[in-house]
Amino acid sequence: MFLPLCPVDVRVLDAAKGRAAIRDMLNQPTRLLVMASRARSAELSLTPFLTALQGDGHAIQLYSDIPANPSVGDVAALLSRLRELAFEPTAILAIGGGSCIDLGKAAAALYHLLRKPDEAAVREAIQSRAYERPHPFVDLLAMPTTAGTGSEVTRWATIWDAQNRRKLSVDHAQGFPRAAVLIPEWTAGMPAALTLSTGLDALSHAMEAYWAAARNPLSQEMALLAAAKACAALPAALAAPGDLDARREMCMASLLAGLAFSQTRTAACHSISYPLTMLRGVPHGFAVALTLSSVMRRNARAVPEMERLEAVFEEAEGFDAWIEQAARGIQPLRLEAFGVTQADLPGIAKLTFTAGRMDNNPIVFTQDEVLEILRENL
Repeated sequence: MFLPLCPVDVRVLDAAKGRAAIRDMLNQPTRLLVMASRARSAELSLTPFLTALQGDGHAIQLYSDIPANPSVGDVAALLSRLRELAFEPTAILAIGGGSCIDLGKAAAALYHLLRKPDEAAVREAIQSRAYERPHPFVDLLAMPTTAGTGSEVTRWATIWDAQNRRKLSVDHAQGFPRAAVLIPEWTAGMPAALTLSTGLDALSHAMEAYWAAARNPLSQEMALLAAAKACAALPAALAAPGDLDARREMCMASLLAGLAFSQTRTAACHSISYPLTMLRGVPHGFAVALTLSSVMRRNARAVPEMERLEAVFEEAEGFDAWIEQAARGIQPLRLEAFGVTQADLPGIAKLTFTAGRMDNNPIVFTQDEVLEILRENL
């Protein structure tokens, strides 16, 4: 178990109270880097909020170049921009989905470490875990706008290395945000495909935390509760996007799943997903969810308590029926739907063995078994 369970000051509030909470948390004048995409800033009408923060005495620098699946180059671009502006942040406020929060985490870890943050330096610092050297991390606060990744309550950030076709992690005990404010109504504007993808990501975190080799009774109870909430709330949020009760339940599902897998890490489904996202651009939540059923069936041999997880989906006539119904009319959950062909599968299978993920599965898969799983989901 990775302790502490949750060092993050987490609050689930409406928009007005959520903005007020952030202002209260930032109770001393700061040089505040605010990270939010232009689209998100417009959608959430952030200008009055940022103006209020300035009125509180904070020096604000807005950074809007927020990519999906941030890369080593994206981290270098952000850090280099701060150097160009001679803006030394004392706090970072990340307003967005998991990609925004992960980019903020990487910046928080590396800003004081790298004086010349070009792409090579960033790659080396992450690969060598240079961020483990004693040095200050920048204070980070998160306001998630998806439900989701659970990044607001984990210690790591996913950063992609396109040059070497692999997924990297910034992973440190200081990587947790200091605080996180979840505002369910901020997730109501997500398109159906994003609601589905991020919701399946939360569910995947719950399911993999439940059966991970590193599982424990506490992580399993949190994972079961998260899965049950997602099972009920995700279809409701898709059917009625403005249903704030469903949106709140999905925020809670994401939060609980984040707490669960912060104790266990993820396993084979995530490991298999990484080359699908890197090579074929499959959105992360879909890339992970594609193999959940195949992996769950195999893992049941090694996880006697799997029946409790399977029971979550009984009213929907099982997990397969549930996920098919949830995705219907939004996104076919087959590899072919993302342009993956039979000929691609052997090359993908070779790249699925990420240390700390594949070996955290309760059953050890061979490359041939991974290939079989991929073929089942073509």
